[in-house]
Amino acid sequence: MIDQAKEQFSEKSFAEISLFEVFPGQKAFAGIYDTEKKAMRIKVMQWGLAMKDKLVINARCESLMQSSFFQGVSFCAIPASSYFEWTAAHQKYEFTSDNETIYLAGIARCENGLWHFAIVTEKAGHPQTEIHPRQPLVFSYEDAKKWCSAKDPTSMYASSIQKRIAAKV
Repeated sequence: MIDQAKEQFSEKSFAEISLFEVFPGQKAFAGIYDTEKKAMRIKVMQWGLAMKDKLVINARCESLMQSSFFQGVSFCAIPASSYFEWTAAHQKYEFTSDNETIYLAGIARCENGLWHFAIVTEKAGHPQTEIHPRQPLVFSYEDAKKWCSAKDPTSMYASSIQKRIAAKV
């Protein structure tokens, strides 16, 4: 994917993208479904949807479809080698999946000419509940494509591959 992105984006644009640990407000790659071409496209998106004086970086799947704030969003997938969660005691854990790329479910909206995203989360399952009460929806590439083109994403919640994600301190 990185090689494909290097071909698609200018050197300057590529240099602005966070390729490893991404923090709210930074730019990252995300896949979004292009309805005209009926295919996935790579976009550069900034992590966080603007809401008054703060960035919304996560969206709960349980209330996603009912929230007026999220009306009109597109579904996207953020490729990652891992993601991080923090305990209440500020201990950082990295979650990975057997050296394969994982795709975090996201929602996206274009604001002022720049795409922004938030990560969709669900109630944490075991063993992650011991670390943090929420976790991102994590998909394989094939399920990420289905997520991005879904009309109603609620059917995709059960497809999360969280069971194969392992924690590292």
